[in-house]
Amino acid sequence: MQPEARQPSGLRKTLRTPGLIIHYITSVMGVGILIIPGHAAEIAGPASLLAWLALIVYSYPFALIFARLSVRHPDSRGIASFVEHAFGPYWGKVIALFLLFTLLIANPVLGIAGARYLSKLVAIPEGSMLLLAGYLIMSGSILFNLLGLKVSTRVQGVVLGTLIAFLVLVVSMALPQGDPGNLTPVAPNGWLAIGSALIVCFFGFIGWENAAPVAEEVIAPERTFPRAIFWAVLLVGLLYFAMALTVVLVIPPEVQYSDRVTVFSTVLGIISGHEVARVGNAVALVLLLLTTNAWVLGTSRVVYALSRDGILPASLSRVSARTGAPYAALLFLLLGYGIVVAAVAWAGKDEAALITASSAAFMLIFLATFVSALRLLRGNGIRRCIWLVIAVTIVILPFFRESLLFAALVLGLAFSLVHFFPRKRLRGPRPEHGGGSGGAVHAPTSSADAR
Repeated sequence: MQPEARQPSGLRKTLRTPGLIIHYITSVMGVGILIIPGHAAEIAGPASLLAWLALIVYSYPFALIFARLSVRHPDSRGIASFVEHAFGPYWGKVIALFLLFTLLIANPVLGIAGARYLSKLVAIPEGSMLLLAGYLIMSGSILFNLLGLKVSTRVQGVVLGTLIAFLVLVVSMALPQGDPGNLTPVAPNGWLAIGSALIVCFFGFIGWENAAPVAEEVIAPERTFPRAIFWAVLLVGLLYFAMALTVVLVIPPEVQYSDRVTVFSTVLGIISGHEVARVGNAVALVLLLLTTNAWVLGTSRVVYALSRDGILPASLSRVSARTGAPYAALLFLLLGYGIVVAAVAWAGKDEAALITASSAAFMLIFLATFVSALRLLRGNGIRRCIWLVIAVTIVILPFFRESLLFAALVLGLAFSLVHFFPRKRLRGPRPEHGGGSGGAVHAPTSSADAR
């Protein structure tokens, strides 16, 4: 058996096509199938299905562009690397920090969503206690990722396959019991509500870019990415629309909001009773944990890369010689997520505020990536895809309304840090291997960017 390839940065090439498919699916599928269908149906009724269809169609060229960029520039900095190659190091640093702040704001949504399903099993009061439970779930995912990418991917794959089979079973049981009468009126809150639903549904598709930070760890990326993205988009699209349709047909419009949000257990309760719904809560919680694990993994790579490149303190680039996990970056997330959750608790808000605060920021980050792709990618087919997603993104942006204000504030913070606190960017890491089983690999702390 051939030994694992080790990148100069200390990260190891371990991901093949099945592992990358697992990472894609777990990065995307979580709140998008267990929480958001209820939010979208509450906003736009049956017309929310149109928002789901539009985004499913949009997601393939969207994901394909990120896959092509990851093949061309396999770098754990992900989006920041693409922007830097297209427009230079200054803009690369701005987007790198903008992305990091956005990830720190958005990631706790997954933990809090998990806490909501947990509260269906164990009584957890709304408010600060629910937010604390969400933070503890995020902390558990950080500890899980300390095991390393190879181990975590194997565990994620086994559990994901079982959960998808259960989801398919539930949907196939529920759809025949649906009431077609729930499809009318099609747009109970007016057709413009589709735009609002589109914003909410879009959060469920954030994640296709999450494979970019692990590109350094993908074996034969030129073959692996195209195969993985096709199967991942197909499976996620089918499951998303099936669940959205199930929610509209099975859950009556008069169901209270708290039950409409936790749609998976509500659907199970309607078709099979309360006890089976408790099983559904447990299944939903585990699926959300998988998604949380994938997002923590991707975000830790962003922190690691920014540290390795001199944008964040060099101490955060330490990598375990035993597991290959960037443990310093992972532990940094305990502080980052803690600050965000504490701010939400202090403001008396919930995860909806985090969705609002991050959705438009992600859209602006994606737009910067697509514009960069115009400079970096060649070929008529992929360039048509790029122009298509740029046009759709520009059309969607005005619907984000107040979310754009939050995005502007976060972007302004990134600009300020780059302008007033410039750090030297590292050209290329020369790791020093620590000894022993629990040793660390350190990125260098000098060598200025020559550009």
